[in-house]
Amino acid sequence: MVAADTGYHPANDALEYDYIARSIAAGDGYPPSGYLLQGGPTAVRGPAYPFLLGSVYGLTSDSTLAGRLSNAVLGAAIVLLLFLVTKRIWGRQTALAAAGLAAVFPPLVLLSRDLVSESLFVALELAAILCVLEMRRSGGLLRWAAAAGAVCGLAVLTRPTGLALLAPILVGVWVRRPLLSRRSLAAPSLCLICAVAMTVPWLVRDVVEFGRIVPVTTSAGIASAGTYNEVARERGARPGAWIDPQIVPRFRPLFETAGIDEAAVDARLRKDARAFAWEHPSYVAETAAWNLLRLFEIEGGSVTDLRGAGVYDRGIGSELPPAERIGLGIAVLLAVVGLLGMLGPWSNRMSGGQRVPKGPLFLWLVPFALAVVTLPIAGLPRYRLPIDPFMLMLAGIGLITLWDRLPDRGRNVPVDGVPA
Repeated sequence: MVAADTGYHPANDALEYDYIARSIAAGDGYPPSGYLLQGGPTAVRGPAYPFLLGSVYGLTSDSTLAGRLSNAVLGAAIVLLLFLVTKRIWGRQTALAAAGLAAVFPPLVLLSRDLVSESLFVALELAAILCVLEMRRSGGLLRWAAAAGAVCGLAVLTRPTGLALLAPILVGVWVRRPLLSRRSLAAPSLCLICAVAMTVPWLVRDVVEFGRIVPVTTSAGIASAGTYNEVARERGARPGAWIDPQIVPRFRPLFETAGIDEAAVDARLRKDARAFAWEHPSYVAETAAWNLLRLFEIEGGSVTDLRGAGVYDRGIGSELPPAERIGLGIAVLLAVVGLLGMLGPWSNRMSGGQRVPKGPLFLWLVPFALAVVTLPIAGLPRYRLPIDPFMLMLAGIGLITLWDRLPDRGRNVPVDGVPA
C-alpha cells in the first residue's frame, strides 16, 4: 500500500508530526510552536510518536518513505498482537480469523500510509492488554503488572486518550481477593507507578519549558474548544463538527497575543470549553450522538471550515470512502454475529454446544472508556481506530460462528478457546 501510494506529501496532523520529527532528527528537539504567532515552546503533540519517527529519520536521512514503512511495520505488529490477545481468550481458530480480518481491514490498511500516531497507539493498547492477560495466566506475577503500566505510560505519551486506557488496565490487574488487602493492591499500585514513571521526564520537560504543570500535552484545549463554541453549535446541518479554534472569531486573538504561550492558551480554551458545555448540556449529548455516526462513517463532516463546509483533506477524510465503508460494514455485521454468539441464542449451541467465552470485563472496558472520552469531542473516523481491534475480535467470533453453523461443520470443528 505504501509503495503504491506515490507522490505522498504529509498533510494536516501528518505534516505536524513530520515537522517535529525532522527537528528531533536534526538534534534540535521540539521546534517552536506552530499554533501561536510568536512561536514559543510547544507540547501540542505527545512525544512518543514524534521521537519514534525522528529516530527513523535520523537513521535514514529524513526519509519520508522510511517513516511510512515504520508505520507499516506497526500495522503488522497490530495484527500479531491482535492474534495473541484473541488466542488467549477464544483460542487459535478465532484468533486466526480476527487477525486475518485485521490484515485486510481497509481502515487499518490505509492507516499505514500516513505519518500519524494511531498505529503506535493501537499497538501499545493491545500490548498492554496482552500484559494483563499474561499476568492473569501466570497467577499474578507482578512483572506483568509493571509491564502493563509502562506500556500504558507510553500510550499516554502517544495520545491523550491513553489516560482512558489506564483505568481498564488497572481493573485488569486488580484480581486478587479480598480487593482491599495489601496483597491485592500491590499489582494495580505497581502498574500505576510504572505508568506515571514513564511520563515523568516529559512532565518535567513541560514544567521547565512553560513554568507550570501541563497535563502531558497542550492539545486538550484545542480539541475541546473546537467543538464547544457558538460557531460549531449553530452549524445547522453539521452540529458539533470540529472547527479549528484559530479561525473562530472568539478565540483568534488568543493565538495572536504577544507574550502568551501554548500552556496558557490551552488552559484558557479548556476553561471556555467546559463552561460552554456546562451551559449547553443538550448540545453535549447531541454532539456525542452525531460523532458516533461520524466515527462509523454513517455521517460525514466531522471537521468543518468557517463557512460550515466539510473538510475532507487527507488525514481528515478518506480518499477511498467506499473501500473503508464496505470493509467497516462487513466487520460490523460479523461483530454483531459474534456478539450473538457470545450472548444471544446461539451462545450455547455452536461448536458442539460449548459456550463462547465472554472475555474478561477489563477487556470490554477499554473500548467503552475510549468511546466515552472521544464521542463528546470529535467524530473523526481515524479516532475510531483504537476501538476497531475489539470489533475485529467480535468479527472473528462471528466468522467462526457462521462457519460452525454450516452443514456438518459444527460436529467436526473443536473449540480450543480458554477463558482468561
